[in-house]
Amino acid sequence: MDVTLVPFGNAHFKNGTLQCQHGPEECLANSYEQCAIDAYPDFATHYRFIYCMEKAGEKMTRRAPLCALEANVAFAPIKACVEDPVKSDALQHKFAALTPRNHQYTPWIVVDKTLSPSDGDELIKEVCSAYKGPAPAGCKAVHRRKEPVRKDAALDAH
Repeated sequence: MDVTLVPFGNAHFKNGTLQCQHGPEECLANSYEQCAIDAYPDFATHYRFIYCMEKAGEKMTRRAPLCALEANVAFAPIKACVEDPVKSDALQHKFAALTPRNHQYTPWIVVDKTLSPSDGDELIKEVCSAYKGPAPAGCKAVHRRKEPVRKDAALDAH
């Protein structure tokens, strides 16, 4: 499966200036995540960092060094990228360009070119339904039919 994370949210450029929905701190958090993707292009690597950041909520920028440690990646290249105004600005523009034009809210999740009707709440089910070929291990539980529970099931246990 190919996954592309686009840490840009509802940000936009106005007269050449980046504006984030939740202010400058959100722009900084996006920059940390964008720089992690740039420094560690492998999804499995940068995802661990981004997941940790997102779990931290409003404290995510302060937790970035700890998230790097937790994700087993070096923080120095991420920090150097964030602190480089030319590089971080270029990444903000790159991720702005990756944001779909019809993007209206976050998370904006697209599976196989179709907007997720569950906004990601049923992501595994949606991905597994879209998957072509033999179901990978992660999808087998999704496709497994459950036996209906009989009303007298408790009596059978005795």
